[in-house]
Amino acid sequence: MYLASTIPAALTENAHTVVRWHETTFSVRSAGEATQRIHSVVTILDELGDEHARTIVGYDKLSKVTELTGVLYDGNGNVIKKLKKSDIDDFSTYADYNLFDDQRYKSAKFPKQPSYPYTVEFVIETTERNLMFYPTWVPQSSEHQSVEQAVFKVTMPKGLTLRYKELNMPGTVALSAAEDGGQHYVWKLLNRPAVEAEPFAPPGRERQPAVYTAPTEFEVQGYRGNLKNWADISRFYYTLNQGRDQIPDDLRQRVAALTADEKTTIGKVQRIYRFLQEQTRYVSVQLGIGGWQTIEAQKVAISKYGDCKALTNYTKALLNAVGVTAYPALVRAGNGQPDVLVDFPSFHFNHVLLCVPTEQDTLFLECTSGHDPAGYVGDFTGNRHVLLIMPEGGRLVRTPTYRATDNVQQRRISIKLTEQGDATADVRTYCTNLQRDNYVQPLYGLSRDEQRSWLLKRITIPAFDLDSYSIREEPGRIPAVTETLSLTVRKWATPSGTRLFVPLNLLSILGPVAPATQPRQSAVHLGASYNFEDSDTITYQIPKEFTPEFRLEPLTIESKFGKYSAHATIEGDKLVYIRRVSMHSGRFPATDYSEWVAFRRQVAKADRAQMVFIKR
Repeated sequence: MYLASTIPAALTENAHTVVRWHETTFSVRSAGEATQRIHSVVTILDELGDEHARTIVGYDKLSKVTELTGVLYDGNGNVIKKLKKSDIDDFSTYADYNLFDDQRYKSAKFPKQPSYPYTVEFVIETTERNLMFYPTWVPQSSEHQSVEQAVFKVTMPKGLTLRYKELNMPGTVALSAAEDGGQHYVWKLLNRPAVEAEPFAPPGRERQPAVYTAPTEFEVQGYRGNLKNWADISRFYYTLNQGRDQIPDDLRQRVAALTADEKTTIGKVQRIYRFLQEQTRYVSVQLGIGGWQTIEAQKVAISKYGDCKALTNYTKALLNAVGVTAYPALVRAGNGQPDVLVDFPSFHFNHVLLCVPTEQDTLFLECTSGHDPAGYVGDFTGNRHVLLIMPEGGRLVRTPTYRATDNVQQRRISIKLTEQGDATADVRTYCTNLQRDNYVQPLYGLSRDEQRSWLLKRITIPAFDLDSYSIREEPGRIPAVTETLSLTVRKWATPSGTRLFVPLNLLSILGPVAPATQPRQSAVHLGASYNFEDSDTITYQIPKEFTPEFRLEPLTIESKFGKYSAHATIEGDKLVYIRRVSMHSGRFPATDYSEWVAFRRQVAKADRAQMVFIKR
């Protein structure tokens, strides 16, 4: 039935899998109920495509899996195996951080095959009673995957209208009338070759064909809502959680006393935020109107835990008790997650912050964090749109963006060299904001021994011993970490006769990037992690009687992507090497990729600089 030999040659080029047939049918019965059926057939060409031999479907008390079947075929289309009930696992998403969770998953996977190609077919049908969410159709869902035929069908009943947004689609929707007076919507994608993501390419959403859908009216567990604009979503969320921000009188009096001598809003917010961090902890709670209704603040006051909704609502209640107004803010969170589609209002959020307008600024509080200063959002929720929740209906605003000068790494190193090239090094590194975030998980999530193992993997020196170390968080409104290391480095410098070859950059080498092997298609995208400023000051104590054979000329490299400078000076028996790098995030034309490669190649070469010392 599914002969691999019939796949067009153009669809196997650069592909690990070929989608032979993928049909998603979403049939809306009413504002509160729908059925979704997904029929997929994928031919797997090599072992890098084996992950597609598995399917996972989630469900909870608002959704039910009514069908999950599968068939495995060999390359000639012969049936090898059909899924049995015993082949389907059913498990909870419960984990240590998920204290309450009614979400479950069904998982089915065919065994690894001894030869390629082979084909897997799955049929999944679910009934849905949480129609806040309609499907997003992404038929070409992964890199190195081609598509032979894919179809997306949505049927709306009379009186309900579908909202949709097409991205990167070669064609537009086909409309036809349904028998009951409703409407059929059909999208197709045919013979789409596999693509390989280019390095430093924009997010996949900007390249992949996709159709986003959403309701205009919906119902979930007796709550009805409209979804025509962002204000509608804000009003619905507000109504869903209205009246759940009350706290006990004794707690109200306690926070009032805590902030009694504070005259500014920012001062009150900082004290309340520290109180929150000291008194509560984060757990995931996926309950209540599809996971969108919060636990009451009074319950959080007693239990001392909550998820992002509950802790945000609780903090809002604490601030309200001391006369500070704050608003929940829905956000699409995650490092590298795309921003919400600002022109397509929908419930594509996965997290909640708290927005606090103040006299000087607007603060966003990450209420699930036990260690961030008040107002810091980081790359997880920074530089994106959030939806403010207000009684009258809120609006989209942006969270803070951190500039290169905000994300610094300042490193000072003292190195003592021997004639044999061995060295001891004392290193002090100070990091702020996004650069500090690299230390958060090791600092707060790892034991002392685990921290040491993390450092040993992180330090890129070929041969060294870590004699001692410390990592500590620096107090203040700007998040910062100081790391100190004591190292013994074997054969860091290379002796040769009367000469000693000394590499200058101990820990901060910035490597090159891969050149393009074919004409660049996509823009050059440098994300938030490329907004930084690094400085290294390294002082080498050179063995007695050694003097430099030549001087290192100062070097400056400048481009639209950033600036690099390095110079070295000799002061008696000391060599002082100073290196600075400033990088800028941004979007650049595809034609600039060769310039990006050249800039990184120049920087990488400069970072490998050595000085030669000769014994007199």
